[in-house]
Amino acid sequence: MLSRKEQLKELIKEYKKFKRDGRLDLSSEETIRTWINELLAIFGWDVKDTSQILQEKILSKEEKKKLQEINSTSTRPDCTFKVGNQKLTFLDAKSLRVNLKKDKKSAFQIKSYGWSISAPCAFITNFEEFVIYDCTYTPTEIQSADYGRVYLTIDEYIE
Repeated sequence: MLSRKEQLKELIKEYKKFKRDGRLDLSSEETIRTWINELLAIFGWDVKDTSQILQEKILSKEEKKKLQEINSTSTRPDCTFKVGNQKLTFLDAKSLRVNLKKDKKSAFQIKSYGWSISAPCAFITNFEEFVIYDCTYTPTEIQSADYGRVYLTIDEYIE
């Protein structure tokens, strides 16, 4: 069996070939999710196992109320990571049309989700970009997209 690093190298290689061959619908968040699901599987997450990941699950009443405090209207993260009944963090998938390096709206959305459950961090990706946001402070809509984040491109994943 290949190591995680080798599996990741293979997935990136396959993705780049699909893109180069024009076989990706770059505007489709659903297309991107198939690649994200493969990425998660490499790291031991099974998107079909609802005891690990919930997809498109609306937040609880308490979480929604907390989000209202900061004027966040988003309530349905793409992936909720959990162990048993305890929510750990969230991941949101975006299409390649969204520039994650600069998009304040997407940054606020994912930071808000993480903050609502006191998660240490939360993630957003379009597969070509992967962003980890610090969720230990109260997010605001005016914060720049680079505030409290680690930003990686597909070419940096291996290192």
